Amino acid sequence: MGTTNWGRPGAGRLVSRHIVTRLLALTATVNLVAVSFLPQAMAIGVVTPMPGGGLRAHVTYRAHNRGTSHKRPIKKRYRSAKMNSRTKAKASKPQALVPLVPLADRLSERTLAPGVIYKYHHGGLNVNVVDIDMMNAQVEVRPVLAGESFNQLAEVKSHAQRINALAAVNANYFKSDGTPLGTLILNGEWIAGSLYDRVSLGINRAGYVRIDRVNTHGFMTTSNPNLPSLWVNSINQPRRSGCKLIVYTRRWGSYVRLPYAGTLIAVNSQGIVLDKHPREMVIPYGGCVLTDSKVSPIATLERGDNVHIDWLTNPESWSDVVQAVSGGPLLIKDGKVHIDLQSEKFRRAWTGSQIHARTAVGVTGDNHLLLATIEGPHTLWDFAKFLNALGAVEAMNLDGGGSTTMVVNGSTVTRNNNVHQRRVASSLAVIATNNHMVNHDYNRINSRLMNFYNKHDDEVPPPNISNVDGIDTRLESEAGSSETTETRISSTMVPVTAQSIP
Repeated sequence: MGTTNWGRPGAGRLVSRHIVTRLLALTATVNLVAVSFLPQAMAIGVVTPMPGGGLRAHVTYRAHNRGTSHKRPIKKRYRSAKMNSRTKAKASKPQALVPLVPLADRLSERTLAPGVIYKYHHGGLNVNVVDIDMMNAQVEVRPVLAGESFNQLAEVKSHAQRINALAAVNANYFKSDGTPLGTLILNGEWIAGSLYDRVSLGINRAGYVRIDRVNTHGFMTTSNPNLPSLWVNSINQPRRSGCKLIVYTRRWGSYVRLPYAGTLIAVNSQGIVLDKHPREMVIPYGGCVLTDSKVSPIATLERGDNVHIDWLTNPESWSDVVQAVSGGPLLIKDGKVHIDLQSEKFRRAWTGSQIHARTAVGVTGDNHLLLATIEGPHTLWDFAKFLNALGAVEAMNLDGGGSTTMVVNGSTVTRNNNVHQRRVASSLAVIATNNHMVNHDYNRINSRLMNFYNKHDDEVPPPNISNVDGIDTRLESEAGSSETTETRISSTMVPVTAQSIP
């Protein structure tokens, strides 16, 4: 006879009977309770009657996937929260390390010349401002180009040192091949036409400063009875879809080449048609080349026809402007901050703090011209408010980012002073008019150029230009747009003489 775990015979059998008895009693009790609450339990769906009698409880089982780690959803939620925090930080308006607007009253000052004051603050925000009293200062403010034509770029420091400028800042946006984009007038000569009617800074001979959205068009008349007159879209701007007749002078380069079959008409300084070609044409000295599609009305022009173009600008107050640069967008209008990105075709990101350096110009109510740069954490709105705090009633943005550079007395005062500066197509310089050497050299060079043009204006250089490249991208890109006119110039495109058109 065997023994059990409890040490005596038959103990295990007795325990088993005792357990079974207790279980049967418990089952009977449960059934009695279930029958008592059966209507309520069935009403709420806790139990369901079985076909053979009895009840079945409703139990929801959660299957556990042994291949899935418990840490994965936690990690996923952490990543999601991290991404959301980054998104919120990016969307929120960044705070400058130093409030920009209060700095307007705390800038250090240094006089460069009577009526020309350099103001600055160097720290978390690097701020530089040149304040020019345009009514009393013995200075001239005008654009400076990297070269005589658009195929050159140079550092702002080189621009300033070449003409011994008191101060200079970068100006127009430009293409990598050296083509300045937007309105550009130098000593009365239209260097380039407007782009998307963007805002421009203009200065007349009396020194009055204007900041307006500007557009440029030309009105051409000819001696050909088949083409008495025609509207001209722009001058020295890249071609784009929708643009028609565009005029190119020697400022553009030595020749024009179309990436497609079109019409090119060479006109000398006297307004006489010299030649035409469907794809490429050398620009006559002192003259221009008319470009359009192959079905353009200018295709009817013949050699010997006379052509005259009146260049007209809008608004009318720009009829006497002799110096101008372009940029955008507009920052201040009529004394109030006004940034209109959409109408000037700028992206919304243009105002963001991801652009750490900007250049702008403004004018005060008493005709003080402000040239300003800022480097450090800020937005375009911050910059506009800062210029407004300086007293600007009109202001506009210029090219910025890596182009932002200010030179004062031959030294770079922006943070790129010890590094390689970005080469730009144009700058805006302040030149002392008592600098006889600079004025003498400029007048001498200008006189030599005009004598050369007069001597060679009827000559067309050899047409062998197949070894020169680069015009295609200029002609395929965006070009300036314009609407009405008020400034008149001769068909030579140089120089402009301001006259009112009835």
